[in-house]
Parts: sequence; structure tokens; C-alpha cells
Amino acid sequence: MTLQDVADLARVRRPVVSMWRNRPRVRGLHVPFPDPVEVSGGMERFRREDIVEWLERTGRGNNPEANLDAPALSVPDDVPLDELVTWLCLAVLTGEDLAETTAENRITLARGVDPDDRVLLCEVEASAPADSTLRFADDLIEASYGPREALDRLDQGRAARTLGTRDLTSDAVDLIHAVAEACAFHLDPEDVSLVHVGPASSVTLALADAFTRLVVPGGTPELRDIRRRAAIREIETVDDATGPSVRVLSAIGRPANEVLDLVDNLVLDLGEGELAVVIGPASVLCDELQGEQERHRAQTLRSESLTVALRLPRGMWREAHRQALGLWVCATGGSTRRPLVADLAAFTRDELDLGDLGSDVTGALTADRGRAFRYLRPHDLAPILSARAVVVPRGVRALRLATTEIERHLAVINTATLVTNQPIRPFDVLAERATGSMLLRRRSLGELKDLGHVRVLRGSRIDHSHDNPAGSVAVLSAAYSHGVAHLDPFDAVRLYPRAVRTDPGDVVFAERPRPSATVDDHGGSVVASPSKILRISSQAGIGPHAVAAIINRLPDEPTEWQTWNVPILDTSEVERLEEALLAAVNHETTLRRHLAATGDLVTAMIDGVAAGAVSLTTRTTQ
Repeated sequence: MTLQDVADLARVRRPVVSMWRNRPRVRGLHVPFPDPVEVSGGMERFRREDIVEWLERTGRGNNPEANLDAPALSVPDDVPLDELVTWLCLAVLTGEDLAETTAENRITLARGVDPDDRVLLCEVEASAPADSTLRFADDLIEASYGPREALDRLDQGRAARTLGTRDLTSDAVDLIHAVAEACAFHLDPEDVSLVHVGPASSVTLALADAFTRLVVPGGTPELRDIRRRAAIREIETVDDATGPSVRVLSAIGRPANEVLDLVDNLVLDLGEGELAVVIGPASVLCDELQGEQERHRAQTLRSESLTVALRLPRGMWREAHRQALGLWVCATGGSTRRPLVADLAAFTRDELDLGDLGSDVTGALTADRGRAFRYLRPHDLAPILSARAVVVPRGVRALRLATTEIERHLAVINTATLVTNQPIRPFDVLAERATGSMLLRRRSLGELKDLGHVRVLRGSRIDHSHDNPAGSVAVLSAAYSHGVAHLDPFDAVRLYPRAVRTDPGDVVFAERPRPSATVDDHGGSVVASPSKILRISSQAGIGPHAVAAIINRLPDEPTEWQTWNVPILDTSEVERLEEALLAAVNHETTLRRHLAATGDLVTAMIDGVAAGAVSLTTRTTQ
């Protein structure tokens, strides 16, 4: 096993295993990490039994069944992934253990489950596997909850990592699945085939569960591998489609010219009762092209087969997370002169609902342009063919009808203006030249603590599940002057009997991630750790608002509170400074409230006017 295998077995991140190797003491005992038994290709290998025993002795990791999962992670070295899939498929289809079989036995078994040599017979006849490879296939099945999970373990294990390929994200697969399922529902809710087209891709198998059968025509090694994987997943495969079908083509990672050829051939081959789903680079399917490539795409689109075109958000292909993907839904030629398009990158994750997207696709296929679409928008084909427009303009989304929620938009705007129309009281301070000479003094908070002029009290760890918005006991934090939660007074006493309550004028402060502080002018609050309470006496020579202001203006680097310096003032100056600072805090609070209300008002005005719900008349007061 490699260190990555150990991490997978223990269900931790890879750096955690390195930390375990460097820290041999576990609960006061010296339990060193096992030594490697060999180094292959610069990578250390460990005995499986040693690793399992070490995990059981130390209790480390998050997998209490490590001894059961370990065999599935002991992948034989230098055995290609497709060969491992072949032996897994033979073991699954026959239900036999392969470790004790001879080559003749295995050929007989393969001929029994694959008499027409569509799946694995010729691979079994041509292969001479090591005993460890066959034992691994048996162990993998025994360690898995079923054939599907066994295949998933292979695809996530060391043999797959050796290939270095990165597939689509789960979000991308779910989105394509929703579109393909909508296509199938449009053709026939009961009996639709999925037809694989073009290069081998994991997309086909990811969609196959939603269809009656999987059609994989051809006999290349890549297509035979798809059939083997389908057999492991108990998906029926045939060579020819009968009845309605959805063709799926994945051209991800292919050169632009190859993508255009694949799409053109697919569109030309579409017959009655067939739809096609194409997934490929957005730069080819959605964006502007030049020269011969643009003319090639226009020739394909002249068949009027494009029904839906989508630009997908970035990050859906792990191989190139900054490259956007595009998706086409095509029908037989001459079906539409106004394809429906959408840039799904223009929607937030919360706005994108796959059920509604599937409904939009179904509506587009029925050619019911009288319905309202949530995402799709009609786009004239003529400008695309003449290179005056791209297939999917950036940010394009469905047209919206005027809203009926007029009162809601008006209420939001009026609520914001209740704050913004209030006059802001001027804030002014009369500053004069100080009389006489003064001895300038500064002390650190550590010195003031030693002198007994300030006290520092720890905050309490608060469980936020106890938050009660109607509670009267505020839970304060240095970063949130208005409190992070509220507690019922009875709950505060019962749940946190040792929690220190603030007094009026206490400073709530924190050292990290940067020095920050606020003043509790009311008292009676609980302070959430890691924030602390700074209680300042009248002999300190500085007031709480001055201390909080100084702390908030310290450099961003975290420092120890004992080192923070404050000026020491005369009693009369302390009172006057506190009065001025309190007025400044109130003025700042008013300004922030107006700024927040203005921001809400701007958003509400844009939303209201854009929705056709309100009309504005601006009134400003000089």
C-alpha cells in the first residue's frame, strides 16, 4: 500500500498520514508507523497487514472497518485499469472466485457469459494474469457492498490515479442527467434507449440508469470497456437501437476541428424519434469562431436541428476547471429556426434548479413557445449563420414577464426610505489649545493589569444551537458589536452558570485574527470565546471607548493584548474624551445604518423597476 492508499483506508487527507509518521506517540505510548517494505518508482510501499494492525492498535483514522476495506486498496502494481475491470467483470458475471482458476477455466467461464464475444471473451483469452491480480478481484468484490461499489473503488483507486485523467464533477453529471432525462421523457416516458456516440466517455454510463437499455455500437477496445463497465453495473447493452432513442456525444477535451466533425456527423445521422445531447467545449459550441471553423459550425446549424444550447458554469471539468463547457440538444433537421439558449453561469447555485431546467428543455422540444421559460430564451438562427452573433451570448437568460408582486417591491423600497429620509444630525467637536504643560505617559495593558487598574476575564464557549432570537441576554463577540446570538435568561443561567456577565462600560476584545474591540454600554451580556472582557477601573487614566478605538486601530497582525499601549490621561480629560468618543460612535452607527439602508434601497429600486412593478420619482433634500 502507498501512503495515499493508507489515507484512503483511514478516510483522512494525505498530509495526515505524514503527520502520523512524524508523531509516533499515541495516548502516551510509543507506536511507530510501520516501515516501508520497498520503494518503487520513488514511492514507498507498506505491507497491508502492518498498516491494518497499526490502525487497530492506535485507533487513528475514521474507518472502524479498515480491516475489511484494506484488501480493496491493495491494487497490484503495473496492472492497467482496463485489465482489472475485465477480471472484475468476469467475477461479477460468473459469480466465481478467480484466484484458484486455470487459464482454461477462465476461458470456459468467459465463453459461458459472453458467447458472442461482445464484452470480454477475447481479452480473457489473450491475458495471462498474475495470481495476485485474480486474488485482488476476489478481494475487491468481498470488500464491497456490491458490483457497482467495487467498480467505483477501482475508479477512485491507485490504478485510476496512474492514468492521471480527471472527469466531470458531480454537478456537471447531474445537470447533463437532467437534460437527458427531459429528452427521454419527451420521446417516451416508458421505453427509450441511450445510444453512445463518438469517443469513449464516462458520461454515457452516468446517464444510462435513466434509460431502458444502453446501445454501444462498434467493437473497439474502448467501446468493449464501456460494455464491461455496463455489465458490472447491471445495465443492459445492445448493438442496435430500436424505437425512440437519445444519442449522447461527449467531445470534452477534443480539438475544435474534431468536435465540429463529430457534431456534424451526429446531426446528419439523426432520424425520426431520435434526439441528441452533445457535451463539449463552450469555445466551440457556444462562442465565436473564426474562418473555416465558423463556416463548418454554420453548415451544421443550417440543418435547423439545434433546439437548445447551454453554456455551463466554469469548474465542471476537473481537467481544466477554468474552461467552460457547452451543451447542445439536437432534433431532426428543420425543426426550429429559433433555438433556445441560456448561459447557466449567469445564475447562482441557489437559482439553478435542475427540475426547472429539465422542464424548460421539455418545453423547448415540444415547440411550445407560448409557455414561460425560467432559463431559456429564443435566439434567432440567422445572425448565428452569418457570424453576426454567437450561439450563446454571455449572460443570456430568459425574458421575464412583469411581476404581480407589486406590493412586495413597494414595501421593500418604502422600508428603506424610512431610514434614508431621516436627517443626519451633524457631529462637531470643539477643540482648543491645552493649557499648561502636561507629562505625556503611556502604559501597556499588562502594566495596568499588574497595577490592578484593569481586569481581564475570559469569555465562555457558547453552543449556537441554544440561540433564541427572542432572548434578552445578548451573546457578544469583539467582531460583532450587536451580538452573535441571544439567550433566554433562564437558559443562560441553567446552561452557562459559570459564564461571566459584562458590566456597563466593559470592553469586549479579541487578539485574533486581528485586534478588535467593542464596548458594551448596557451590561448583562455573555461574551463568546475567544473574545475576552476588559474591565477598566476609574483609576486607569483611560476610558473604555478610548481603549476600544485604540485596539481597533492597531495593525492587522495578531499580537498579545498585554503589549497594547494606551495613553494615561487626567481624570477631567478622560471624561471629556469618553463623551466625545461616545458621540462619535453614535454618529458612526447612524451613518452605517444609512449606508446599509441606501444599499438596500438601490437593490430594491433596480429589482422593482426591472420587474415592472414600480415607477420612480426621485426627491432629494438639500
